Amino acid sequence: MVQTHVHVLARLHPTVPISTLVKRLKGASSAVAAKERIGDQGPLYWAKGYSVESVSGKALEAVRAYLRRQPTNHPDEAIPGWEGDAPEYDQTG
Repeated sequence: MVQTHVHVLARLHPTVPISTLVKRLKGASSAVAAKERIGDQGPLYWAKGYSVESVSGKALEAVRAYLRRQPTNHPDEAIPGWEGDAPEYDQTG
């Protein structure tokens, strides 16, 4: 996650529409940001749309590494003091 965008690596049940997941993530995060008054630039507004890619099990570690490098890849957009995704939630380890 950086100041301008977020990447989410998620495992979904085949019956869960991706659009439902995205709608809930955007809605819930906007509500929390509004309640906690996060940011000094006004309310949180999400851009319309999103991009989705599927990932094979063999590629998970490479994808996780890519996601963790986002603050390095976008140093001007890094969130000061943010510790990243540790501990990562993954029931299967």
